[in-house]
Amino acid sequence: MADALFTPTELTALLKQLGEDVRQGYVDKLVKNGRPTTENTLASTVKAYVEVKGTTYEVGLELQDYWKYVEEGTKPHWPPPSAILRWITIKPVVPRPDKNGRIPTPKQLAFLISRKISEVGTKGTHDLKETTEALLGFYEQQIAEALGRDCFRYIEKITA
Repeated sequence: MADALFTPTELTALLKQLGEDVRQGYVDKLVKNGRPTTENTLASTVKAYVEVKGTTYEVGLELQDYWKYVEEGTKPHWPPPSAILRWITIKPVVPRPDKNGRIPTPKQLAFLISRKISEVGTKGTHDLKETTEALLGFYEQQIAEALGRDCFRYIEKITA
């Protein structure tokens, strides 16, 4: 069990900054890549956190349940029509006329999109993975240094 005098304040602050940078970088990537950003969408609801359990620190993100499908893609399947209709509205998806000039209704468009997903699935974006990988290299050295400073401060306290 960790000593009550040892409080790694620099490490904790740095990990909170890492979480926030991952959150913001991920949101920026989602927006840049045209992901919906209105209320209650993946980009608008991401929250970062740092959880301390004894001597273990976890930096994480709270995400909508469907984040993994955006990140990794899906195999061919029939998506729920209501989800596709909502996505069409939020995105927004602008229907294009067919060869006869007819523009599909939202329900028809949802069916066409669902049929395509049932044939080929969806492609993953890997936005979160790319964001995390880009930031971890930068933070590795800073984490080691912050922990070192916290340890030195602890040693100074117990030897004073």
